[in-house]
Amino acid sequence: MKGLKKLFLGIMMLLMGAVAFGAEMDLSKVTLKDVNGMSYSFGKDGKPTYVKFWASWCPICLSGLEDIDNLSKEKKDFEVVTVVSPGLVGEKKTEDFKKWYKSLEYKNIKVLLDEKGELSKILNVRVYPTSVVVNKAGKAEKVLPGHLEKAEIKKLFSSKMMMNDKGMKDTMMKDNHMMNDGKMKDNMMKDDKMMNDKHMMKDDKMSMEKKHQCKTC
Repeated sequence: MKGLKKLFLGIMMLLMGAVAFGAEMDLSKVTLKDVNGMSYSFGKDGKPTYVKFWASWCPICLSGLEDIDNLSKEKKDFEVVTVVSPGLVGEKKTEDFKKWYKSLEYKNIKVLLDEKGELSKILNVRVYPTSVVVNKAGKAEKVLPGHLEKAEIKKLFSSKMMMNDKGMKDTMMKDNHMMNDGKMKDNMMKDDKMMNDKHMMKDDKMSMEKKHQCKTC
């Protein structure tokens, strides 16, 4: 019976699908504890964060945990955390979940416990797995329902996707230089065209003058 209940809840979540995500959501004031009892706050270390919402009863979620474990131990410019909701949406109770998760023997994954469903509610998480991109200020920028491969996660935090203020300023300056160079080039081309037109007009005038001249010899 419990298995059918979990399956039904999973199907309902998938059918509900993704909800459009608009303005940034501030998560900097949200503090959760992980499976080891340590507190965690978003944006505290000044780094962007990849967040994965998952459940122990979700096969797709479980198949992606090894990737998350490997990604967590790699050197990178962003943090990786995962979130589960013990006692909610068909998930195991807190102590049962901790015991079960410990048996998986993943050494690098940070698992946060959203026991009241607070974070899931703020981000309107309706599908497992769901990925969230949180910037270095602790604000959620993207909510992406469905599974993501490790390469796809890294791409979300590439320099082009997650540009810091300095990078943005440098890019704007570069763009301005390119625009100025483009304008100079356009002006030079216009000047050349005008000069060519003048020469053509002068040549035409000389040709007309020659045509209307009388030969003296």
